[in-house]
Amino acid sequence: MLCAMPQRAGLAARVSQKQHSRCVRPAMSRRQLKAQALFGGGNKEGGGGGMPNPFDMGKLMESVKKAQQLVQVETQRVQAELDATEFDGYDEDETVKVVMNGNQVPKSVEITQEAIDTGAEELSRRLTLAMQEAHGKSVTGMKSKMQDLAKSLGLPNPAALTGGGGM
Repeated sequence: MLCAMPQRAGLAARVSQKQHSRCVRPAMSRRQLKAQALFGGGNKEGGGGGMPNPFDMGKLMESVKKAQQLVQVETQRVQAELDATEFDGYDEDETVKVVMNGNQVPKSVEITQEAIDTGAEELSRRLTLAMQEAHGKSVTGMKSKMQDLAKSLGLPNPAALTGGGGM
């Protein structure tokens, strides 16, 4: 960079070495700029002249994966418990019994001779009542287990996850 000195009366101004050193940048090594994270963490150890980066995406993704694995394992455990749990439903005379598991899968039906002797229409009514009772108990059991799971995982308002919480 040369000095821009005004010229007087057509003569080129001479710049002394002392004046020239003020105008021309001395040759120096260029500083290298180093990009740092928002909070100053620029290296793996969290150094870089500032605080460690609390938004380390690697650590965040690792935490998310661990949480997903925990949810998956706990959900499978609860599903297995529900599959092994049986809920009975009866008609008002207890002549028809329906058994469902906690996942609302019918497991068995028992019909007494007394229920059969009432005729097809009455038997259908009794069977429907027994199925409704078994299904209702199964759904209530499932909601309870899922609420317990949500609480154990620290999820807020687990009642909202199961349709309002009114059991």
